[in-house]
Amino acid sequence: MYEKAVKLVQSRRVEFLGNGAYNIIGDHGTYIVVQDFTGKLSCSCPGYLQKLRCSHVKAVELMTRHKQSSRQSRL
Repeated sequence: MYEKAVKLVQSRRVEFLGNGAYNIIGDHGTYIVVQDFTGKLSCSCPGYLQKLRCSHVKAVELMTRHKQSSRQSRL
């Protein structure tokens, strides 16, 4: 799952839509990952609906962590 998430981020298939929403172009479809007011991420893909985890959510976590660390290093 981690390797697939890295691939999604590196191939620029994660798009920030605003207001805590992300569009993810996955291998089997396009899905929406959203962040609720508590910071919890969820995805519209069938895998997340069954297991409560997926590579799409992991990709958003990786992307947002990378952006936060990039911002902090510029300060």
